Amino acid sequence: TSVDEDAFQGIRRLKELILSSNKITHLDNKTFHPVPNLRNLDLSYNKLQALQSEQFKGLRKLLILHLRSNSLKTVPIRVFQDCRNLDFLDLGYNRLRSLSRNAFAGLLKLTELHLEHNQFSKINFAHFPRLFNLRSIYLQWNRIRSLSQGLTWTWSSLHNLDLSGNDIAGIEPGTFQCLPNLQKLNLDSNKLTNIS
Repeated sequence: TSVDEDAFQGIRRLKELILSSNKITHLDNKTFHPVPNLRNLDLSYNKLQALQSEQFKGLRKLLILHLRSNSLKTVPIRVFQDCRNLDFLDLGYNRLRSLSRNAFAGLLKLTELHLEHNQFSKINFAHFPRLFNLRSIYLQWNRIRSLSQGLTWTWSSLHNLDLSGNDIAGIEPGTFQCLPNLQKLNLDSNKLTNIS
């Protein structure tokens, strides 16, 4: 099942679009171009396998984007770059294995990011560039074995980091040094034997 580029033609004032719990497998690259005033877009619980490179182009007013429980394997580079006001992004319960360095480019106002229940085996904090307002990242129940700091800047906005239910056996010195304002760190249900 797909959604064509003309599906939402003529309803430019639309602010909320709920397409959750359907059987959508494909979205045309220009599906959401006719609705630039969207604030909330819910595509969760579908069967999307991929996002197109210009999928969210022009959605500068979008605040909330739900992509939970699909079959996404990758996040195209800069796919969210026009979503400069996005506050909440949910990519949980997909099949993501890795992230490109610029996957979240442009999300300057993002405060909450859900990546739980995917297939990540490693997380490099450098792949979250310039998310200066991000307060919470949910990475629980992946397959993360190691953390790589990789940051040359201080990520002072991050308050909540959930890494529970992964395969982390050890934490190297300085791993969380770049997160001076972290208030909650959840490492429950890992395989920790060494914390330096």
